[in-house]
This record gives sequence, C-alpha cells and structure tokens, in this order.
Amino acid sequence: MPPFHHRKLPDYSTLLSGHTPPDDIGFRSERLQIWYNNTTTGWADPAPHKHLESDECFIVLQGTITVEVEGERFIIGPREFCCFPCGVYHSVIEVDPPVESLMIRAPSINDKVYLPETEQEG
Repeated sequence: MPPFHHRKLPDYSTLLSGHTPPDDIGFRSERLQIWYNNTTTGWADPAPHKHLESDECFIVLQGTITVEVEGERFIIGPREFCCFPCGVYHSVIEVDPPVESLMIRAPSINDKVYLPETEQEG
C-alpha cells in the first residue's frame, strides 16, 4: 500500500494533489487534482473553458467566487460549493478576497478547452 499523506493546509495557495506538486505539502497523483487557494489577491479565468473528460468542483471556505456557467452568473459564498460536469463551459469571473477555497478535478488530465473567441462574442 502507498504511504499515507497527511499535512496541514498552508498559509498560501498551492497544488495539494496532482501531477507535479511544487513542494512536500502536495501529494503526487495521476488521477486527482486539488488546488488550495488561500489569498488576498483576486483572479479570473482568461476565457470560458470546459473539460472534455473530467468533472470540476469548487468549495468556498471563505470569501466569494463569482462563476459564469454557459452565460449565467452565480456567486458561490462561504460553506458553498459548485460542480461543473465535463463538457460544460464555465469560468471564474471574479474573486472577492480574502478567499480560501478548494478546486477539485478528476480525473486529473490535461483536457481543458477554451471557448473559441468567435463564440465568446456572440
């Protein structure tokens, strides 16, 4: 059996699980990706995207994240979560920091596809 992996959540944003964790806090996994966001700086996706084979979930612990799902906006607040099934275009529009959240995606594969610019404008 592989070794058990146990760590405290850090005071910074990092990859907790995935192909290439940046430090010993992260767990190397070919099947599961978990991003931990703990920041006072907001961010946004460059464009709507979908995943061809993986499902994605955001869990907000503190702050709010505004997402757009196929043209409709939703605010995800503390102790709320949202899930994007594979094939559904979505994007993070705005983050109201300080924010602490988890992004979980499985299977962890390189399957992100951005909405073509011609479709974004229409």
